Amino acid sequence: MPIITVLAGLLAVQVPEPPAAGLVWEAPRGCPGREELLAAVERRLGRAFAGEVRVEARVSLHADAPRYRLALRIATRGRGATRTLTSQRCAALVDATALLVATAARREAEVATGAEPSPPDRPADAEGEVEIGEAAEVPPPSPETEPEWPSPGSEPTPAPQGPGAPEGATELEMPGPLTGEPVSSETPLQAPGRPRRRLGGALRVQGGPEYGALPGVSGAVMLAGGLLWRRARLELRGTFLSPRTKQLQPEGELRAFAGLGAVLGCGRLGPKRVEIPLCGGLEVGGVRGIAQGVVGARSTTGLWLAVVASAGVAVAVHPRVRVGAALEGVAGILVPGFELRDPGLPVRLFSSSLISGRLLFAVELRFRDPR
Repeated sequence: MPIITVLAGLLAVQVPEPPAAGLVWEAPRGCPGREELLAAVERRLGRAFAGEVRVEARVSLHADAPRYRLALRIATRGRGATRTLTSQRCAALVDATALLVATAARREAEVATGAEPSPPDRPADAEGEVEIGEAAEVPPPSPETEPEWPSPGSEPTPAPQGPGAPEGATELEMPGPLTGEPVSSETPLQAPGRPRRRLGGALRVQGGPEYGALPGVSGAVMLAGGLLWRRARLELRGTFLSPRTKQLQPEGELRAFAGLGAVLGCGRLGPKRVEIPLCGGLEVGGVRGIAQGVVGARSTTGLWLAVVASAGVAVAVHPRVRVGAALEGVAGILVPGFELRDPGLPVRLFSSSLISGRLLFAVELRFRDPR
C-alpha cells in the first residue's frame, strides 16, 4: 500500500496542467465555444497556445444594442489589463479576443527569448472579422492595483452544458437571428449611450386652390424650408395668393392678391415611407386691394393674421424626394376688409372670410433625414 501511494503521487506530479488551462471563456448559448476560441488563437499564432498569458473572457447578452458585451482580462507576469468589447455578433467578439490573446502571447514569448517585439496583427476587414483599431493592442501593465473584474450588465441564467463545453461555463438562451456589426471598445464597462440624433433639412414647393381669403377661388403658391427631427419638424413658409377680381356696381371692380408668411411646427407620424404630417402655426401678412373704375378709390393693404392647421400625407419616391398632399384650414384672427368711404356713407366692397381652406399638392427635397 505505501508503494502504491508513492507511485500515485509521482504520477500526479508528472502530469502537467494543459497550457490552455489558463484560458477561461464563458459565453451565452449560440456563441462559439472555448474550443473555437482556442483554435482561432492558435491560427493567429501559427502554433499551439502555450499558456504564455492567462485569459479570462466573459460574454453577457443584453436586450438593447449592441447585444453582446465581452469583459476581457489578459494577465502577464502577475499583471493584467482589462478590455470591454461590444458587438451585435458574438462571433466577432471571438475573433477580436483571438487577436488580443495572440498578440499578447507573441509579445510575451518574444520578451522571454529576448527578441524585439513585433507589431500587432490587425484583423482583415471581411465577413467574420472586424476592424477594432487601437483597441486591439494590449495596454502595458499598470503599476496600480489590478482592476477588479467588471460585473456583466445582466446575470446569465445557468443551463445544462453540451458536449465539449468548458467546465464552469454558463449558457444563455439566445432569441432571434444575429446581424453583423463592427466591434467597439469601451473602458470601463458600461452600457452604451443612445446614438446621437442627426438634424436634417427640407425644402418644399407646394400649391393648389384656396378659398376664403380673396374673392372666389384663388391659387396658392408656397415655398417652405425647415429643420427635421426624427418625430418633428419646424419650418418657415412663404405664400402668394394669385390675384382675383370682384365686380362692383355699376361698372367698377376690386382686384385683390396676398403675400403671407408662416411659422409651422409639425409632428411626423406614420412609417418612414408614408409619412403623415400634422402641422399647426401662425400666419401673418397682407392682402392688397386695388379698386378700378370707382371714383375716389385708392389702393390699400389690409393686415392678415391667422392660425393655420393642416393634415396630409407624404410618400417617398426616392431617399431624398417625397410627393404628397395636404388639406389646410385657416382661422382668421385679424382679416382685412375693403370699403368705399367717400362720398357718402361707407360702402363695403369685400372682406376676407374668417375661415378659409386650401388643398395643397407638394414636392419636397430632404437632406440628412434622421428617420
